[in-house]
Amino acid sequence: MRFPVFASIRASLVFLVLLALLPALGIMLFTGYTLRQSVIRNTENAALRQVQAMAAHHERVVDNARLLLATMAKAGEVQRLDALACQVLLEDMRSREAAYVALALADEHGRIVATSPSNAFTSIEHEKYFQDAMQDMHFTMGDYHLQSETHRVVIEFAQPVEGQDGRPRGVLVASFDLNYFGRIFDDARLPEGSVFTLTDCVGIRLTRFPETQKYTWVPDLPQMIARMSVPEEEGTFLEKGVDGVHRLYSFKRVHFADAPFPYLMIRLGQPVDLALAEARGVVLRNMFLLFLAAVLAVGTAWLVGEFTIMRRLNLLMQATDRLGSGDLASRTGLTYDEGELGRLAAAFDRMAEGLQRQDRERRQAEDEVRRLNEELEERVVQRTQELAEANADLHTALTDLKKAQAQLVMSEKLAALGELVAGVAHEINTPVGVALSATSAMADRNRTIRDLFEKGEMKRSDLTEYLESSREGAEMTMLNLNRASDLIRSFKMVAADQVSENRRAFNIRDYVGEILLSLRPKLKKTSHKVEVDCDENLVVESYPGAFSQILTNFIVNSLVHAFEEGQAGLIRIRIAREGDTLHLLYSDNGKGIAPELQNRIFEPFYTTARSKGSTGLGLHIVFNIVTRTLGGTITCSSVPGQGTTFEMYMPISREDS
Repeated sequence: MRFPVFASIRASLVFLVLLALLPALGIMLFTGYTLRQSVIRNTENAALRQVQAMAAHHERVVDNARLLLATMAKAGEVQRLDALACQVLLEDMRSREAAYVALALADEHGRIVATSPSNAFTSIEHEKYFQDAMQDMHFTMGDYHLQSETHRVVIEFAQPVEGQDGRPRGVLVASFDLNYFGRIFDDARLPEGSVFTLTDCVGIRLTRFPETQKYTWVPDLPQMIARMSVPEEEGTFLEKGVDGVHRLYSFKRVHFADAPFPYLMIRLGQPVDLALAEARGVVLRNMFLLFLAAVLAVGTAWLVGEFTIMRRLNLLMQATDRLGSGDLASRTGLTYDEGELGRLAAAFDRMAEGLQRQDRERRQAEDEVRRLNEELEERVVQRTQELAEANADLHTALTDLKKAQAQLVMSEKLAALGELVAGVAHEINTPVGVALSATSAMADRNRTIRDLFEKGEMKRSDLTEYLESSREGAEMTMLNLNRASDLIRSFKMVAADQVSENRRAFNIRDYVGEILLSLRPKLKKTSHKVEVDCDENLVVESYPGAFSQILTNFIVNSLVHAFEEGQAGLIRIRIAREGDTLHLLYSDNGKGIAPELQNRIFEPFYTTARSKGSTGLGLHIVFNIVTRTLGGTITCSSVPGQGTTFEMYMPISREDS
């Protein structure tokens, strides 16, 4: 199908320039996506480190409380239950320790001996932390609870006071205000819109910064509790908060010894849009620069086409029109350089000069005929014949002119076609070039053997050598053409699928072969062997890009971790359909995984080969693809020294979520 826009040379030049900019656009979009993922990972890691620091601070608060109360319990005035001296001691300690809203000393019956401030406690006889401290004679913690008068959540730490006889004489109590974490939150100078939340094990939000009063002592969002209830003690996730803002959250569950509650959940969230603002700005800036470059390139191509081609073609066409209208003195006025248009202009001017000369001769002949018409009729006939011949030459010249015009149009079409073919042939130039060299060598050998045959000098050894070289040339030609075909097919299929999340039907066995072909540069450097056991007719409708990432990560993981240098290993891949489930079994006979490490292999960033450049994300990515994208399960079994096996079950018919 012909497009009218490509009939113009300038339009064709502009189209080629825009086509050349497409790879730059693709690279820019991919770079933007990579930058976005990098920003998200960095934000998640920074937030996780911040949460870990806050969790460590909370643990230090508990340890400091244990040390402070234990030290105070050994003071003489405390062991004597000296109310006045203890009151001074408690007020002095409270002025030094801003994290504690209250300190108190109670006797063995729970009656308050001294307290700071004075109205902080009345009696703690029925408090569980008091009873536990008196009974167990060691440091204890109470439950988090809300002080209605101040609307803040506190927790009590209790330390028994042991007398000289070894019996408890009383209990020291310290009340810690969770709003103290607000100072840490402010000092961290986190990005605007960040939130810090403490939630207990039953899902009650103990405090939140900022907007502490509004969100204190209320149930936490169910989706937040579910996100933080995974087997891992810490992690990150993307979720919408109670204020409707999407944030990147990091969390950590903190466990305390001797605490009445299983754990405390600490969560820090940062807005997604704020984290990605810089990356988005970089992408938009690059797109704007690419647009400016495209405008400049198109303008340059348009001007180059105008000044170097179109103006000269227009002069040539105008001269052709004048010549066609009878002006045989018409000339192009172009310089006769070495270019195609220069040579064409020279040929046109020579043709016009020939036509003009023939016309002049024709006119002279006509004059001669008129002059001799009065003479012999024979001479009239003779001159008439000469005139007819001149007219025939003129007709031939005009015909040649039309052919030259047609050839000019055809040459432009062929030039455009040649540019397109050259662009397509660039990527497969090497294998096709080798094949061409092989066929050329075969042609030379054919001429040699033909000459020997025609001269009668061909020997049996010459024929044998010719057949052997022909076989080698044919094999080399087929090998390189197949290589070009395989490279094009594998690159088109595997590369397109790895960056695509499209679902389609595909043949599992054929697709595994394409994946292995794309990994051939890595595998051919080793002595390892890969065996595939799969029904050749097994077709499923799923995500081929997901399968490509799973097998690629497994194979690369085996090459890096499983085999010692120089070892010839064996990798087996078995895929079978079991009802509505796809069973994928991947195994290698490498050195295996130690039992104490097997429970951690799917954790992000966990690796035993960081010195080799491993990031610890490969198996974590596989786990997420299998469980989330494909909705399946994955297990690992390994015996040290015998190898490792990964077993996956994935539903074949899974709707897009």
